[in-house]
Amino acid sequence: MKNKFKLAVSALSIAGLLLNAPSASAAVYPAKGKTITIIVPYDAGGAGDIGARMLAPYIKTAIGATNVEIVNKPGAGSQVGISALAAAAPDGYTIGFTHLPATITTYLDPTRAATYDLTKLTPLAMMVVVPTILVVRAESKYMSIKDLIADAKGGAKVTISDSGILSDGHLASLQLQQLAGVKLQAVHSTGGAATTADVLGGQVSAGTLNVGGATNELIKSGKLRILGIFSKTKDKTFPTAKTAKEQGYPIYVSTSRAISGPAGMSASVVIKISSAIRTAMLNPEFVAKANAAGLYLKFMWPNQLQTYWSDMQTATIPLMALKNS
Repeated sequence: MKNKFKLAVSALSIAGLLLNAPSASAAVYPAKGKTITIIVPYDAGGAGDIGARMLAPYIKTAIGATNVEIVNKPGAGSQVGISALAAAAPDGYTIGFTHLPATITTYLDPTRAATYDLTKLTPLAMMVVVPTILVVRAESKYMSIKDLIADAKGGAKVTISDSGILSDGHLASLQLQQLAGVKLQAVHSTGGAATTADVLGGQVSAGTLNVGGATNELIKSGKLRILGIFSKTKDKTFPTAKTAKEQGYPIYVSTSRAISGPAGMSASVVIKISSAIRTAMLNPEFVAKANAAGLYLKFMWPNQLQTYWSDMQTATIPLMALKNS
């Protein structure tokens, strides 16, 4: 099976980019008998948890660890788990998932009083990047984003459901509102399933979802229609669907599953973990399982993830003041 990862940076160049990190311990990593814990900051059984558990045994094989254990630390929209991750010893034995933009919007919101930000974490690798899409039900009169915007400009009340305040879908709606110069009424639901119900039931004009899983089945069956994809490129599953950029709105929003560690990790340990994640993600058996589960795999080296994260943070900051829109 051909892998579709585009790896722009070699492990050697990563080492050069990490020369300022603290020197590695003389001890061999991972030490025999030591467990590597991967924190998942969400409940067991969710999409992120399933993907993490799918990847863990392949990381174990690639890195040569005695054991790789998934530990769920849900609460406060991932804040509990990521707080524990940031506070862990930077020895490589505790790493975890830092979903974006959720991690960013949490620490940018002063009311959340987060004890971490990007400086308190070490980006290790990206695992999944899932595009955000704008959808309507089959009966909707809207055939494109431009149709929806034209209606809003004409004075119609246009409501867009998302999976929660400052979720990727809400951020996409806020950017669309800014670029188009119109008022779009956000309707915050409790997640993708609730947003889907809002759209199918006609309670809202449109909804923001992520491609994959049940959403794909509803689109393929004709119950949902894609108005636009907030991505720089066409979607591999729905190649005929237009991006928002093609319709005049260069908005790029996704939900991403990054893997990070605490700040202060040594360069050699960072490289070893990142390389092991890459090897695990390229394993044909894992790729087959991930594809069957509808995961949008996208590997990034630490420096690539750092740039991706920083760029998303920069784009998110001006939207924070609009969060109650």
